[in-house]
Amino acid sequence: MTSIGKILREYITLALFSPIAASPALAQINFGVYTTSDITLSVNGGGTTGTLNFNDKQPDIAPNSNAVTISPTDNDALYIAVTGDATRDITVEISAPASLASADTTIPFSYRFAYWNRGSASVTTAQQAAVQVPSGFTSATFPLLLRSSGAPLPPPTPAHGGYTAPQATAYLFLGGTLGNLGGKVGGKAGTYSGTININVNYTTY
Repeated sequence: MTSIGKILREYITLALFSPIAASPALAQINFGVYTTSDITLSVNGGGTTGTLNFNDKQPDIAPNSNAVTISPTDNDALYIAVTGDATRDITVEISAPASLASADTTIPFSYRFAYWNRGSASVTTAQQAAVQVPSGFTSATFPLLLRSSGAPLPPPTPAHGGYTAPQATAYLFLGGTLGNLGGKVGGKAGTYSGTININVNYTTY
């Protein structure tokens, strides 16, 4: 039976203040992890929550700001460790809104992601050598652990008493772009929000 996999939900909150506000704008994405199979997801080195904070990239985000971008290879990007059966392929699927909304106002939003599946490595090494998925792609399928031949291995050994599948960890790195904000918020302060869903499953062929 195919594993149901995981659902990783990102809760996006963007609060913008008018140019005369004393406080800088707050722009961040909060993550929660929900597990339903033997794939384990760990956000930012441990636990099931994390934040992609655009203020780490640009401390002051005002209504007339240019686009703010966090690349998957930036230090400010969020990373997710995906641990599971080393003999299996996984499929990552992402659904996201094209904009964040507050009342009758929207701000353009887009995301980018990258992955590393070459075995044991520090997060820094994995991030800088990660395979970037082209802009506009919403899914990627790859071996949890890269195979030297590239060809699929024989069918995995079915789970049974006393058997433990070999384990491997791949990394996902996520970033995104907010804006261009100019003319989009019209000087309105408010909270702009949306939801991203990320599904990680073992692949079936």
